[in-house]
Amino acid sequence: MKRRHWILLVLAISGCTRNLPAPVFPPVVAGVWKLKTSRTLAADSAPELVRKMGMRGAWSATYEGPGSVTVELYELSAPAAGLEIVQNWQPVPDTVVWYTPHYFIVVRWQSSDRETVKALARSIQKQFAEPK
Repeated sequence: MKRRHWILLVLAISGCTRNLPAPVFPPVVAGVWKLKTSRTLAADSAPELVRKMGMRGAWSATYEGPGSVTVELYELSAPAAGLEIVQNWQPVPDTVVWYTPHYFIVVRWQSSDRETVKALARSIQKQFAEPK
């Protein structure tokens, strides 16, 4: 294959990938969790495993309610990366992780009310299940 064909092939493939718009964290989740802050994270602040697998963007949100919850959202560069990250993730107390085809999500909490934390996690999971 000639060099110009390779260049066209690379351009065509890169044109098929897309960055998702920055996520919008809901102002209130599960009726009791209120968004306190949200921000874009620097790439070097992402966990090493996430950086190694490749990411396009990272965001964080802090919610206040019957405790405090931090949600970290990492846009993955490949759908299979999420499975690899989850399989190699080291469990941490008061933290839950999951992935979608586009995101790897980390939820950390400081709350004794596990039911409201579960409700928040379910809402966030639904919110980012598919890109809007």
